Order: sequence, then C-alpha cells, then structure tokens
Amino acid sequence: MADSFPVFEYCLAGIDDALCPTDKLWRLSLIGKSNDFASKTLSSASSLTIGDYLLSARKFLENNGYLFLRKGLKVVLSHNIEVHEIGKIKISLEKHGPFYHPIKVIAFLKNEEPVFFVLNGAVSEMGLVLIENEYQNLEQLNPGLNPGQLNSKVFIPEVFGMGFVETEKGKVGFFLAEWFDNFEEFHVVRTDNKNKTGILKKHGSFSLIPDSEAFKIYEKASEILTYYYGIDSLKQIFPWHHAAGDFIVKINSNDLEVKLITIRGYDALMELDDLPENSEQNSNFLLGLFFFFLNLSIRMRIDRNRGIEEYIFLDEIVVRATVNGFIHGLKENLKKNQKSTIINPDFFDQFIEFVKGFDLKDLLNAFIMITGSYNKEAPETSIIEKNLELHAKAVFQSIKKF
Repeated sequence: MADSFPVFEYCLAGIDDALCPTDKLWRLSLIGKSNDFASKTLSSASSLTIGDYLLSARKFLENNGYLFLRKGLKVVLSHNIEVHEIGKIKISLEKHGPFYHPIKVIAFLKNEEPVFFVLNGAVSEMGLVLIENEYQNLEQLNPGLNPGQLNSKVFIPEVFGMGFVETEKGKVGFFLAEWFDNFEEFHVVRTDNKNKTGILKKHGSFSLIPDSEAFKIYEKASEILTYYYGIDSLKQIFPWHHAAGDFIVKINSNDLEVKLITIRGYDALMELDDLPENSEQNSNFLLGLFFFFLNLSIRMRIDRNRGIEEYIFLDEIVVRATVNGFIHGLKENLKKNQKSTIINPDFFDQFIEFVKGFDLKDLLNAFIMITGSYNKEAPETSIIEKNLELHAKAVFQSIKKF
C-alpha cells in the first residue's frame, strides 16, 4: 500500500481524449508562433512543447513526496492525505496568457470526492519574475497569515507552494493554488449598439445577464479591491484588468459570488510625506484613499468587447456600482483593522467629509492628474481621456449621495 503512487493523466481543455506522447499536440510548441508579445520576453524554455510543459508540471507535483499537493488536500479536506490515497492526478492545460499557462489539477482520491486545484506556470523571463512576485502577494494577503486582523474575508485563492523545475530546455516556474470551481469569466459584449455583460462559457460563447446582476458583479469587484487596500501603507492591488479575466463570478439561483484570481502587484502607487503618529497623519491617508477611489472608478469602466476585441468604456451604471462597492469595502476594511493605532476611529466619517469638499472642477482636475500618469501608448488611455469629463460628472453626482 505504501508503494502505491498516483497515475497521471494529461489533457488539453476542450479535448475529451487524454493526451499521450505519440500525439501531434504533445509535440506542439507551448507558446506557438502567434504570441508576438511573449516572443519578446522568452527564456531558454521557449522551445518547450506542450508535452514538456505537462511533464514539468508532473515533476513539480511529485517533488518532496507530493508535498504541495498534500498541503492543499489537507486544507480542503481538513485532514492529512497520504500519497497512496491518491489514485489518479489529472492535469489539463486550460489556456494561454501573455505570462502564464494555467493548468487545472484534479486529484482523484480513493475515499473522497475529487479535489480541484490550479497550477499556474510560466516560462518567459517576465513570467518567471511575475509568478514569484504573485505568489508572495497572495501569501501576504491571505487572512490565515494575518491573525491580528479581525473578521478577515477571503476573496483570493489560497496558495500551497511555489517552485521551479529545471528542464533541458530551460526553467519553468509553478505555484499551486485553490481552484474556484464553477466560476466563470465575465466581459462586456457589444450587441445592437448596446453594452451588455456576458458570462464566458467553455465553448467560447457568451451568456448575457440582466443589468441587475451585472451591477452586483462590478459592485463586488470594487468592494474586493477596496477591502485589500492598505489605508496606512497606500498599498493596493495593481495592475488588474477586466479584459484579462482577473475577476471571476459564480451566479447562483438567488445570489452571486465574485473572486479575484490574480495579484500581479501590491504596492503603493504614490508617495506621501510621512507624518508622526498621533498628529495629522490622517490627511495623508485620506488623500491616498481618495486617489485610489478615483483610479478605481476609471479602471472599473474599462474592458474589451468579449474580452479580446476593441476597448469599451462601460456604461454609467458601473460608476454607481463602483461607489457602492467602494463604500462597503471601506467599511469592511476598517472593521478588519479596527485595532490599528494609526487610523483614527472616525476615519470613515472624515473621508466622506473630505470627498464631499471637492466641487466638480476640483474633481475633474484630480482625474486629469491621475490620467496624466497613465501610459500614453496603452490602447485604453485614449478612450479614457475621451470620456473623462462625463465620467467626472457621473462620479460627482454619486459622491453627492454619499
């Protein structure tokens, strides 16, 4: 029994049959020739085939007696799992991004229901840097590692281990994380000259949803980003983008859940003068939060049609959803950190008063200052600048209702 090891099965998303080394797809390049962006940042692992990549994933999972996989299984099942209890491990290459090539891992246990994980992998030079940073960000924001925080919520995947696999063709980086089952991407869908929100289905089509459900999705996404904002550090989750599928949703019969599946960066985007404790330091934090809110309101309105086509500035309803989500997220953030000796107990009321002190002209100037820092070469910047004045008016009207 102790010598029993799991059987591995290899798959590609959308293909029913298992993949084996004799298949043409096994020998196909992992990156391909069409990914121009990736080709500029390739490491020596650029010649990896799909088969090479899947075997590297297997090696990562097998390392140290399946240490990371067993760690994940223990978290999910709340008890230890020995290697001989794992009958089969199915690894399925799900998609290709500019930096990552995520794999769905399914562990079939002999006395339990199958357990799902995601194995994010990178082979490009930039991807290898990002994957290590992202793992650290996810670890840092995991509430289990911050026991001093009260009433911590979980909107991001838990991570179970990270490492590199050396191959004859170069290095591959992986980290194993929680898989959010039955969650799907959502994107704006331009149809009949109207913007609708659609849920991306496995076969590539979109299922359009009512505006009321779309409102809740953007509201929740705004709440999540605000919840993780560091009020006293000015650190925030950035960059993020709807078009990249960073947020996913699961719609139930009478409710919906939204999760954030990636944290590429968690840093302060601006520097403010340090002030000594117990003085007027709240003015720093108020201003930092204000700029976070304004930037959030802009970014929440940017997506690409069907996630891959032209950029679209989303309808004004998203502003109201963003404001609602921001307010709720801020309250939860302050509740989580209510033991802080840095943030004053009346910080929320101070912030509302602070924001209401801006007239429309001041608000527009603040937006112009923010967008002035945007990358002029980024394709979404021009559409933001075209809509900035109307956006400022919409945000101003929403602020009046705080």
